[in-house]
Amino acid sequence: MRERFKKYCDVISGYAFKSEDLLDEGEVPIVKIGNISNGGDIIIDDSTQYVSDDFLQINEKYHIRKRDILISLTGSHINQPNSMVGRTCRSYSDREYLLNQRAGKVIPHNKNTADYLYYLLSSKSIQENIVTRAYGAANQVNISPSAIENIKWEFPNNDTQKKIGSMLSLFDELIVVNNKRIMIFEKMAENLYKEWFVRFRFPGYENTEFESGIPKDWKSYSIKDLCDINKYSLNVKDKDKTITYLDTGSLTENKIDGLEDYEISEAPSRARRLVKKDSILFSTVRPKLRHYGILKDVTENLVVSTGFAVFDVKYDIANIIYLFISSNAVVDYCQTIAEGAVATYPSIKPEEIGRLKVLLPPLEVAEKLNSQLERIYKIKDILEKKNSILIKQRDLFLPRLMSGKLEVK
Repeated sequence: MRERFKKYCDVISGYAFKSEDLLDEGEVPIVKIGNISNGGDIIIDDSTQYVSDDFLQINEKYHIRKRDILISLTGSHINQPNSMVGRTCRSYSDREYLLNQRAGKVIPHNKNTADYLYYLLSSKSIQENIVTRAYGAANQVNISPSAIENIKWEFPNNDTQKKIGSMLSLFDELIVVNNKRIMIFEKMAENLYKEWFVRFRFPGYENTEFESGIPKDWKSYSIKDLCDINKYSLNVKDKDKTITYLDTGSLTENKIDGLEDYEISEAPSRARRLVKKDSILFSTVRPKLRHYGILKDVTENLVVSTGFAVFDVKYDIANIIYLFISSNAVVDYCQTIAEGAVATYPSIKPEEIGRLKVLLPPLEVAEKLNSQLERIYKIKDILEKKNSILIKQRDLFLPRLMSGKLEVK
């Protein structure tokens, strides 16, 4: 028998914090709609706002703790999965958060079936149901907590719900562990870069002659001297080819998602930049102005929009250039220039990044240092591939388990 969600859970909207309550830094992070990822953990980044710990005294229902389920009550349609209404995530952190209005929380009536509810809400069937119930403008829709509670589903008994939830949780628990390891390796690479290229404590620095605090044999290069920037463009005359297209709107958390295939004649007009193996992508359009890493595995005929700068490094120092471009100093510099632009979507020209200067040792030494970073990124790449496999396996099982086509014992 089909039953409503409200029999198994309550859905609430967050607390109405005042703008003067919110801080750029503080003790307690506030989870807004933008902090709710499409699966996985809560997103905490530079845009996250905070409140003082005095607000921990508000009603317990607005507190977010480990394994709590969150759902976005405002967002786009389902064709933009990373910003869609009804996307769900969980908190996998021991840290305590507070919930802002229009960010929703799902409170299970039975803790033993919480995992099942989370994966059911993550399923395509329920997400499509949520979108059809949402109301609003073409690019932003809303749904009420009661509308979600009134969705009907053929719920199995509690014991089966628990078994299905436990099975799917195994995948996400492994993904979370791998993500923590990935972050450690990213931090290792960042610290290694700072040690060598900011503090100048590189291998052999003890025997190096310094002048005005800088190694004497180091040289300043512009990025355009070291990289081809946006050199390769789409040939629209070659109409028989199929391209794989990536837009800046398909990116989240520095990860690539939402790739689409097109015939060249049907490709979006902004599809321009051809990307090769080991290219570095940098989104030049706000609000996603940031680095997106070195592409190790490149789909054939991958084309990105004009919202990206594409850097093809001429020497074997791509990891060094990537860490330089992705440093806070460079990103802040680009943000400042972009914010000064008079446009609906302020952006920075790739040539502006090309003029930036990076200090390097003799190139043969830089290549040796780069190879040490490469070893770190290879381990990170292996972990990311493992996660990709786990996600595919989980997403394969999820609809079959929810529909009852695959039984659990």
